[in-house]
Amino acid sequence: MSSPLPLVVGPADRVLLTTGTKCGYILDFDGPAPRRERLAERVIERAASIQSLRLLPPPPGQHRWIPQQEALSGDVHVRELPCSGEEGGMARATDTVLNQAPPEAPHPPWDVWLLHVPDEESFRVVYRVHHALQDGAGAAHVLLTLLSDRATAGPRPHRAALPTPVGALLAGRSFLTSLRPRETWHILRATPSHRARWAHAEVAESCLREVAKRHDSTVNDVCLAALACTFGHWHRTLPHIRREPGELSVLVPMSVRRDRDRFAVGSRVAAHHLDLPCQLPDLDRAVRRIRRQTLALRTHRVRDASRLALELLPAALVRRMAGVTLDGTAAPMLTSSITLPAEFTCLEGQLRAASLICDLFGGRLCYVSFTRAAGVVRCGIVADEALPGASTIPSLWRNAVLASTQPDILTLGMN
Repeated sequence: MSSPLPLVVGPADRVLLTTGTKCGYILDFDGPAPRRERLAERVIERAASIQSLRLLPPPPGQHRWIPQQEALSGDVHVRELPCSGEEGGMARATDTVLNQAPPEAPHPPWDVWLLHVPDEESFRVVYRVHHALQDGAGAAHVLLTLLSDRATAGPRPHRAALPTPVGALLAGRSFLTSLRPRETWHILRATPSHRARWAHAEVAESCLREVAKRHDSTVNDVCLAALACTFGHWHRTLPHIRREPGELSVLVPMSVRRDRDRFAVGSRVAAHHLDLPCQLPDLDRAVRRIRRQTLALRTHRVRDASRLALELLPAALVRRMAGVTLDGTAAPMLTSSITLPAEFTCLEGQLRAASLICDLFGGRLCYVSFTRAAGVVRCGIVADEALPGASTIPSLWRNAVLASTQPDILTLGMN
C-alpha cells in the first residue's frame, strides 16, 4: 500500500505546509462506543503500512518528507474524549478537537479521536491529517483502511482525459479570477478570531435526487444551488447590511486522484472558481444557473486542464499559482463535495453520516462541505467565530432543499 513516489514535497503542497492546514472527517456511528485501546490497536497496526502516516514535515528550506523511524504511538495518535450528556455536549467536544494542535515531531501530524456520551448507543470518530500529506479523497481512502471492519472501496478515482480547448480557456479564466478578484461581501472579510466551530444538517439523498431529476442536473448541483439560496437569505438577515446580496465567488476543489494514486502522498486536487447566484431566492432557478457552470466544467474536462498544468509546468510556477489560488482574496469561501460508501462499519458501529472537514486558512471565515454517505448528504460548515450566525447555515440549507420537495415546508423555514 506504500506509494512508489519519491518523498519530495510537491510544489502545491509546499503552500499547504506554510499554512499548517489540516483536513479530515467527522464520522457518526450507531452502536456502542468501542474501547479506546481496541480502536488504537486497529488504527496503529494498519497505519504502519500507509506511507503518508509515517512521514514528518521537512525542516524549513528543505523539500523532502522525513520518514519516521520509531513505531507509531497509540497514545499520541488515537485519543478519547468522553462527552457530557447535556444537550450540545458532543458538539462542544467536537469543537474542542477541531481547535487542538495536531501531533508534532517526532510524531507524524495526524490523529484519530473517539468521542462518545456515556451509556448512549452512538459514537463519533474524528480523523485529522496535515493537508500537505493527504487531500479529501486521499484521506477518505486512508480512514476507510484504518477503521473499516472489512475491505471497503473509497471514493471513485478520477479518470484522466484530455481537456478540450474550451476547457483550457475556462481553467485559465478561473486562475485570472485569483489575480483580479471581484469585490465580494464585506462580512466575509472580517478579522478572524482563529477559533473554529462546526455545525451540520442532513438531507436524504433521495430528496436531492428528486430536485436534480427535475432539472436533468446532479445532486452536487442541487447542493450548491441550495447553498446559494441559503447564503442569500443569511446575508439579508444580518444587521446593518442594506445591500442586496449579489453573486459570491467560491473556490471548489476537484479531485484528480487516479486509481493508482489512491494512497499517494500529497494532494491531488485542482480548483475552480464558481459563482453562487445568492441573489436568487428560488432553488429551481439557482439550480439552472449552477448547472450551466458545472456542465461546462464536465463537458470540457476543466479539471484535466488544471491537472495537466500541475503536472507539466515548472515547479516554481506551480507553487506560485497554488499560492495565488489558495489565498482567500479571490474566493473567501471553499466548498467541496465527496461520496463515501453507503455501507461502512467500524468495530460493529454502523455509519450514520459523515462530514469532510478542513481548517480555515488564507483569511477565510468558513468552509462548507457536502458529504454523501449512508443514504444522506450532510452539509457541514467549519466557521470562524467571527462569522455571525454561521451555525444556522446548514439547517437553512436543509430547509431550502426540503421546501422544494415538500410543499408544507415554507421556503428556508423562515417565512
